[in-house]
Amino acid sequence: MRTGGGGRPLAALSAVQRSILRALALTGTPGELSFVERMVRRSGPALEHDIETLIGYGLLRDATDGLHLADPGVRRAVYRVTPPSLRAATHVRAAAILERSCPTLAAEQLLRVLNTAPPPDGTATGPERVDLDLVSRLAVDSAVDPSVAAELLLAVHTRSGAGLDPRHRRRLLPALVDHLMLAGRAERALAVLTEEIAADRDGPEQRAVLLGRLGAWHATGRPSLALAYLHRALAQDRCAPVHRAWLLTTLAATAGPLGQPDMTGLLGEAERAEREAPAPGGTVRLALAHAGVALADGDLPTARQVLGRVDPHTPASRAPAALLRVDRIAVQLALGEFDDARAALAAATVEVGRFAPVVEPMLTALDCLLRITVGELPEAEVRARLALRPRPDRQLPEDVRLDLLAVAVEALIRRGRPDRARTLLRAESPATGWPDLMPWIRLGCAAATDPDPVRHADLLRHTVDGLRHSLAHLVRLPHRGPALVRAALAIGEPALARTVAGHTAKIAERVDGPLWSGLADHAAALVERDPATLRQAVARLRATTARPALADALLDLARLPGVPSAEAGAAAQESAGLYGRIGATGDQERAQRQLRALGATEQRSRDTRPRAGLDSLTQSEVRVAALLAAGATKQQAAARLFVSFHTVDTHLRAIYAKLGIRTRLELARIWDGDRPAGETS
Repeated sequence: MRTGGGGRPLAALSAVQRSILRALALTGTPGELSFVERMVRRSGPALEHDIETLIGYGLLRDATDGLHLADPGVRRAVYRVTPPSLRAATHVRAAAILERSCPTLAAEQLLRVLNTAPPPDGTATGPERVDLDLVSRLAVDSAVDPSVAAELLLAVHTRSGAGLDPRHRRRLLPALVDHLMLAGRAERALAVLTEEIAADRDGPEQRAVLLGRLGAWHATGRPSLALAYLHRALAQDRCAPVHRAWLLTTLAATAGPLGQPDMTGLLGEAERAEREAPAPGGTVRLALAHAGVALADGDLPTARQVLGRVDPHTPASRAPAALLRVDRIAVQLALGEFDDARAALAAATVEVGRFAPVVEPMLTALDCLLRITVGELPEAEVRARLALRPRPDRQLPEDVRLDLLAVAVEALIRRGRPDRARTLLRAESPATGWPDLMPWIRLGCAAATDPDPVRHADLLRHTVDGLRHSLAHLVRLPHRGPALVRAALAIGEPALARTVAGHTAKIAERVDGPLWSGLADHAAALVERDPATLRQAVARLRATTARPALADALLDLARLPGVPSAEAGAAAQESAGLYGRIGATGDQERAQRQLRALGATEQRSRDTRPRAGLDSLTQSEVRVAALLAAGATKQQAAARLFVSFHTVDTHLRAIYAKLGIRTRLELARIWDGDRPAGETS
């Protein structure tokens, strides 16, 4: 038999020469000399001579990264003449050699052995030929891709089943479940857990470990089950200290954002357990727990401080480290630090492979939340709906799915397709009652943006009820606070509106910045029907890049009873222009309807308007005068009002004529001294 490419027959080669070809053909790795030496157990001049001979035969070629087979034909020929048992032995040996330098490649070598069907003669090629201690080490190596580690552990589990030595099973099963979760294969993880808990092969200690994993699996969608399974795990006899620390820190991280009572006692117990027997990732989970408690109370600065103090870069904490990275970005977004959040998202997206595939949809959800907050509505909707499409290789965590669904619902409503948004909402069955209600708060807040919120009255009531326990989901998308207040008033629940306004004010007291203070003023103004407070909200929101929040405040100012028609018209027109710029065509149409209604009122009162003085100014003149009196240039006023420079100049001449003045300084003095009905700043 000859090799591909016309080389020398393999049978004519020496045993060492055939071993060199086998090592390169079967492992598929670049053949650095040190790797070849260890694979064939040869070194020195004799090995160098064999390599030179193979190059001379045209079977090998030398490159900057090492030795390679000359062509695919050589690889096929080597496979044909290598017995299956020898192939398996070659992969196992390569894995042991590559463990330190290329751990992912090492895991792939073992996976090839485990995925090979047993030969007809019954020669062993499965787990019995694989070093399970090596499998365990690779499974927790942070350099190994989580998907590869999950496949490796799953192959061991599938091929061996109950035949694994109990010592190895106790060690590999939790790692298998963790890596399936990291790889985004939650349903497969659940199947493994259900099967093993039912089998109950290894006593109460292993049962506690598996019940704890089952609780962690339910944390994103069914918090009641998560808490129940974690408590059940802690109640098992003979729970090892390190397992108890893992369970308690996981329980604290799960319960913190939910607003569970007596978190102080739980945190104290978890911290003591972690000090006595540190569990992998325990420090990070404790930080997530403390941050979750702060977020539940609306204390964003404390949450950021807690999350910033933790170093997640330890080999055994990949899953909690991924959640830590996500929570840090979420807090930046909640604080209104949009540029920082965007930069952090870009960096995390580049590094996503270092964390886990399951992090990718979490980052996508955060990106969608950022985009809808700053007014990139078309992009937010497209990304959310693409991410919601089912994928056979990955299942979205329930909290991520709800974030994406909430973004899609709000974007559809704002862009003029409320019927489509309502269809999405009708397809859901939100839970009620604490704690399972908590993940659904984000969907209730999105439903609050519907112009006909009565359709979602029950969901809105449950949402406000959930906020009594935790504000963690309200802070994730700040502008939904005033939307929820507006919706509560629309369904005839002023007490609920006051409750949400109080929550918003509580958050604003702790956050030093114009975003939350503006939102708190907006919410309070809606409850109190106070134009002065709403004007202040508009002024503060102008200092942010949260354009939907500013546009909403302007439209509410235009609608608020007691606001003079000229001022209301100016606010409605500005909101319509702003909605148009961010792609919120549905909101823009509502603002334009309000503007037309105000225009009709203005037309009826035009005949009685004075010919001179502040009250003689038209809506357009009031808008221009307010901006110029506040210090804006003509160019800035034109840009903000979405009109030309010449239009602003024409209005300014009319203003001067009606007020009997000649300079901007005189305009500012009159405006500050006797502010007219049409003032918008």
